[in-house]
Amino acid sequence: MSSELAETQFAAASQQTRAAIEQRLQDLLTEQSPGPETIREALDYTLLGSGKRLRPLLCVWTHEALAGSKHEACVDVACAIECLHTYSLIHDDLPCMDDDDMRRGKPSCHKQFGEAIAVLTGDALLTMCFDIIASLGERRGLSDQTIVAVIRVIAHAAGSGGLIAGQVLDLVSQRLEPTVETVEEIHLYKTAALISASMEAGAILAAVDDETRHRVAQAGRMAGQAFQIVDDVLDVQTDVKTLGKTPGKDAKVGKLTYPALVGVEASRHRAAGLIEDAKARLGECADGSLLGALLDVLVKRSK
Repeated sequence: MSSELAETQFAAASQQTRAAIEQRLQDLLTEQSPGPETIREALDYTLLGSGKRLRPLLCVWTHEALAGSKHEACVDVACAIECLHTYSLIHDDLPCMDDDDMRRGKPSCHKQFGEAIAVLTGDALLTMCFDIIASLGERRGLSDQTIVAVIRVIAHAAGSGGLIAGQVLDLVSQRLEPTVETVEEIHLYKTAALISASMEAGAILAAVDDETRHRVAQAGRMAGQAFQIVDDVLDVQTDVKTLGKTPGKDAKVGKLTYPALVGVEASRHRAAGLIEDAKARLGECADGSLLGALLDVLVKRSK
């Protein structure tokens, strides 16, 4: 946002929404009664009190930008999405995947609890995501039709047509043709699919028409691409304390990234262009809204 006052307002709103999400995550973990102490400890360790909460914020603020009235239900869906996202990070860090010892500024789940518990913690969070959403009828009075629509969008983004496809492509990226088009395909699946689903879920809960929902999903894909490009840039430029995970790993293992192909400056320019395109797709609902401000933050962030 342009003015210091606007930035202050955005920071305050962000802190307030994050606090609501953190509290709800804690409540949902308590409600879920997730079994033995070991798994509960691992769930608390990986899910609570850390992370950008980007996807939940995008879900809630898309809903608000579209004048939605299902705030409490939207916060629950946002928390469900964060459960799914955290599961993906736990599994992504495993030695058989990206093999990263740091996540969110502390040892990865498998370093803290061992590989077996890390796998089970990720599994628990994935199933918890859909349990939370499926219970929104009795908890928040949502219709079955709305619940199914949200589940389908999130499940598709998380499955072999989204997140998993992206992870597979990322793992074999050293064998793929090193082109910008290849990198964009990886980004679309691995990162943009779930970010798009987060925004689309907020739109579904706002009961918008199909055309608006489609534009929101498009904007989310663009925002997700921009986010991942900046993430790749930060992997090159930022230290472990700021980044919260091990920097420089992409280059060491020969992964395809935007900076490796076109350089840092061109990468940041591409990310900024994608955000402008995303805001254009959203139209007036992005102007002066927290959603629009958050999209701008995606390309200006330093961690």
